[in-house]
Amino acid sequence: MPPLFQTQQFAVRELSEEQIPTLQALFEANPDYFLSVNGLPPGPTEAQREFEELPPSHLSYGARWFAGVFDQADALRGVIILVSDLAAKGVWHTALFFLERSLRGTGAANELHRALEATARKQGAQWLRLGVVAGNLRAERFWSKCGYKEVRTRAHINAAGEAKITNVLVKSLYGGDLRQYLQLVPRDAPNSQLP
Repeated sequence: MPPLFQTQQFAVRELSEEQIPTLQALFEANPDYFLSVNGLPPGPTEAQREFEELPPSHLSYGARWFAGVFDQADALRGVIILVSDLAAKGVWHTALFFLERSLRGTGAANELHRALEATARKQGAQWLRLGVVAGNLRAERFWSKCGYKEVRTRAHINAAGEAKITNVLVKSLYGGDLRQYLQLVPRDAPNSQLP
């Protein structure tokens, strides 16, 4: 399968259902993300659940890519879930950006994000959007360095039953300001009660 995008070290290609066991093994070998976000290690069907999960039915979207991050030896090293035109045309949402622990702090995430951003821009994206759980300091620092700005917070209960806050972050790909974004996606306005 041709890659969605490539970098010097990695190819990012859509995963098939047959590759779910490999992804499950990757999740289980790197439980720290799940412990930080969900309060629990990945469950036995975590990869299948991620594979099947679509955006909420009340939100429109264009396409969804469930893509593996493969190294030069064709080993699965991470997964990126990307959704185009979520809630509005030109708004691309990164639902998951997961790399195995050994790649963290190596520059791999920066390399992959730059390629993701370039690919999204070429395909018409004007904004990139994602959510990061408050207190996940490594992720908060990374996305801030990538130029994302917080537009709202959302309270939720994680899988362990703990109260958590997710910060919704946005980055313009064309120099627009956040007021323009919030006119396009009013559900992301500060203090919005829209789901």
